[in-house]
Amino acid sequence: MTPSGDRPSGLIWFDHPEPSATTEQLSRDRIVTAAMALADSEPGGDITMRAVAARVGVRSPMALYRYVGSKDGLTDLMLDQVYGLITIPGGHGWRHALRGLGRSGWDAMQHHPWAARLAYSRPPLGPSALNLYDTALGELDALGLDASTRMGFINTVLGHVLGSGLALLEERTMRARVGLPTDADLDKAVTPYLERIAVAGRHPHFTRWAGDPRRHTPQPQSFEQILEWLLDGLQTIAGDSETAENPSQE
Repeated sequence: MTPSGDRPSGLIWFDHPEPSATTEQLSRDRIVTAAMALADSEPGGDITMRAVAARVGVRSPMALYRYVGSKDGLTDLMLDQVYGLITIPGGHGWRHALRGLGRSGWDAMQHHPWAARLAYSRPPLGPSALNLYDTALGELDALGLDASTRMGFINTVLGHVLGSGLALLEERTMRARVGLPTDADLDKAVTPYLERIAVAGRHPHFTRWAGDPRRHTPQPQSFEQILEWLLDGLQTIAGDSETAENPSQE
């Protein structure tokens, strides 16, 4: 889904209150639920208002606009639903809180990877997004950092979440487009090119890595591992006495 027109519309929570009258088929919640299910079913997460209308059982997509205002309004509502899936555990220090943000955010992206793309198209000012930022900022208050650095801590972790979600979305789209659903299929497709690179002999270090059967065991750059590296880096800025917990013990 892309925003309608060249100029973005206003935010639905402030500019388009939900109509009090609903029908058995149509309400804001039903439309958003249908749109999210449709986006989940598409490898690239792309949907249209017409497809959403068909899913809720109405003929014209115009019937949806009374409830969601515009395509941008539906985007805002869908995205904020995903922000609502991200949880920030409180009371155990900033690192524990941001780890929870990262892990629950990654879980949300794996279920709804299209949200990673939408997140870069609309401002995060819905109720769930605001609650996420407010809670995270509260957990960082004790560090006494300036406003920019506090938000930088949060966006460092959210950037990892959204970047990983976007990579997942693009990979799913690619796999569906070229017909390579499994890792084994992808390895088989790339093997002839790796063999040609090896024969050419111009990249010996890469070739040695590519020929090592243990190159993916264990996975060197899992989401969780990169999250810990990021938290380690933030720890040096925080300069507090909190030590790095062992995530495997949580």
